[in-house]
Amino acid sequence: MTAGAAVDTTSVTPTSTTSPVMLARAFDHARHVAKQHARNFYYGMKLMPEPKRSAMYAIYTFMRACDDLADKTAQRAADQAVDSVEVFRQTMQHIIDGGNPPRNGEQNDQLMWLGFTHVMRAYPIDTQLLHDMLDGQIEDLRETRYETFDDLYRYCYRVAGTVGLVCISVWGYKGGAATRQLAESRGIAFQLTNILRDLVEDAQRGRYYLPAKELERFNVDPQQFTGGGADDHFLALMRFQIGRARDYCQQSAGLEQYLTADCRPAAAAMRRTYQALLEKIAHDPARVLRQRVRLGRLRKTAIALRAAWRCSMFE
Repeated sequence: MTAGAAVDTTSVTPTSTTSPVMLARAFDHARHVAKQHARNFYYGMKLMPEPKRSAMYAIYTFMRACDDLADKTAQRAADQAVDSVEVFRQTMQHIIDGGNPPRNGEQNDQLMWLGFTHVMRAYPIDTQLLHDMLDGQIEDLRETRYETFDDLYRYCYRVAGTVGLVCISVWGYKGGAATRQLAESRGIAFQLTNILRDLVEDAQRGRYYLPAKELERFNVDPQQFTGGGADDHFLALMRFQIGRARDYCQQSAGLEQYLTADCRPAAAAMRRTYQALLEKIAHDPARVLRQRVRLGRLRKTAIALRAAWRCSMFE
């Protein structure tokens, strides 16, 4: 079944030949990884009921493992790094085809694959989305600049639009293709926000995601990102990019109404968290050159609680 099917995943009963004890260990590991690393998503994930909450932790841990693999190998020859991602892909496809998760290697990797196997057996996730996500990791290893926004959009879809589509496949949704487009747009909005937040960090690694055509249009030298200088040209560029991210977030605003009720608070909390992060950047665009813009734990907790309350009021 593909992600295109309108499925209420509350009706899905996860099944596994794995012992309950091992599966519990796998999901506990996934929860720990999500809590440690998914700083802008974890507070929303906590609002989901079980078993969807653990499923989302497991999916996040799977995607994080591939992302970490690409980051760790990025310092080696590109072909070697791509080979590592392709080995990861082969293991993934082996599991999708019905094979057992690997029982060798590091324990955390075994637990990650165990959780992934269980989720793929239990939820209607389109496997092409996962292949597209891996293609995005490979693109990150090979591409350091993007010429146009169309080029950047392709990358954003691969690494973030796919995540939105995987999420609604676990959550359950109605509305078919229109809902999938909302989820894709939300992923794009999140990734565009990440790019603005990480402008300096990425530039220090030799990666420039903002389209070259737009840098030229606003007369901005990307070397400026690591120099700390925010002139009028840079601020105009940032206002344009912030506006685009806002537009994609607005385009996805109706997503929650098409999701199963038990996952609406989680989706709303994630959206509001990223909106708050984007607006914090918008308040002082030059700040991204001085420090990494973040939301505090209390702010994210408050956003999650408010999202849960608002969704309960309108059910």
